[in-house]
Amino acid sequence: MSRRASHKLVSPSVVVIANTLRERVLAGEYRDNGWLPTERELSEEFGVSRTIVRRAIEELERQGLVVRSPRCRPVVRRNCVGSTSTDSRRVTFGLWLWPSATFPGASAILRGIYKTLDANRYRLIVESPLDTDWRAVVHSEAQFLERVTRDRDVAGVILWYLGGEANLPALQSVRAAGIPLVFLDRRPPEGFPADYVGVDNRHAAMQLVQHLISKGHRHIAHITNVDNASTVYERLQGYRDALVEAGIPFRPELVLTDTGKSEAGFQDVHEELAVRLLELPGPPTAVFCVHDVLALRLIDALRAKGVRVPEDMAVAGFDGLERWLPGSPFLTTANQPFERIGEWAAQLLLQRVEQGDRGAYQHVLLEALVHVHASTRYTRREAESHLHSRRETP
Repeated sequence: MSRRASHKLVSPSVVVIANTLRERVLAGEYRDNGWLPTERELSEEFGVSRTIVRRAIEELERQGLVVRSPRCRPVVRRNCVGSTSTDSRRVTFGLWLWPSATFPGASAILRGIYKTLDANRYRLIVESPLDTDWRAVVHSEAQFLERVTRDRDVAGVILWYLGGEANLPALQSVRAAGIPLVFLDRRPPEGFPADYVGVDNRHAAMQLVQHLISKGHRHIAHITNVDNASTVYERLQGYRDALVEAGIPFRPELVLTDTGKSEAGFQDVHEELAVRLLELPGPPTAVFCVHDVLALRLIDALRAKGVRVPEDMAVAGFDGLERWLPGSPFLTTANQPFERIGEWAAQLLLQRVEQGDRGAYQHVLLEALVHVHASTRYTRREAESHLHSRRETP
């Protein structure tokens, strides 16, 4: 991760410790107006340096949970957080979610935001695109931003940004109106510095592909999509990073793109992708998909072609959507901490509303932990043994 002069990146360790301490303060584990444990005690508890602990405490101070004085231990100030205002007027924030508030990941983000915003002080206007056509989606987002700019009640916006360069003028109008913006999941567009919270996509994608390599796979495909988002590019970079580290040559033909539309003769785009994978010279034995929805639909398409997962082809995704489905997860994936993303986005917005443009913009990267499930169960040698046994069976 790089650090720019205008941005402050928060390491995953700082985030984890700050969130843990925050939960303890809000739960009353640390007495109000009492001291936090010493930096040395926290350093030993979490197994990190005192510098990391100090930065985590700085995050708590920014959230209004502790007060620090020179040469003194931080003091808990829980009562100043979430207190009910005597003013009956609530502050209004806008939220743009993709694809909708009912989508599991988006729903978890919304839950995290609601957990952070005191309902007695804040209200939330939530909007999502109604159409699935990408041009219509981008146009809907531009209209949302225009409404926000005209609405004198909106004090800030959390944005799952989709519009790329096309909606940059709308973003600039919101900023010109003095309305703070916090981006979630996807980084702000180039040339538009802003607060942002998401996951370390590149590192998590690299870990997923390293897992496939550890299973003996050397011909690993990546299926990306046409979405021009930072998350898509970062996951492709993580895929390439893992290949380079393992000394495996990058093969451009193993990177396929889900265009959202299939060519004539195919029932849908996932059937087309399955056929393209199987027809490749030196076909892949494993696939890393840019997100879980694509991975799960690809598995269905492969099985329809008689390909067994994971015996014939291992498949991994990204997001952790099966957490919200009945039954045990099948897909190996990186679980995005959607609820924490929502919590952080709300907290960053509260900070930005309070301090205006005086403070440096923050980019907070959370860790997306890899969870290994049955879709990548076998090593390559075990898979070849299964395949050989299958061919030998009369």
